[in-house]
Amino acid sequence: MNFIGNIIWLLIGGIIAFIVWSIAGLILCVTVIGIPFGVQCFKIAKFILWPFGKEIELGHFGAGGLIFNIIWLIPFGAKIS
Repeated sequence: MNFIGNIIWLLIGGIIAFIVWSIAGLILCVTVIGIPFGVQCFKIAKFILWPFGKEIELGHFGAGGLIFNIIWLIPFGAKIS
């Protein structure tokens, strides 16, 4: 069932989402400061490519991770309609 869900997901937009996240990762990896964000974009792209049957593990990221998440949220996470 996971395989069928993944194929349907790819056909209705999963490939496009994968490409967009991969391009975002490449753009962010151009600068030294953006490399950690780019690596995370590649992880998200990998998850988006085959989402069914995978589990997400939440890790402990500490104060530094919180600061970087806030920095990430400002330019990339906020949706202005």
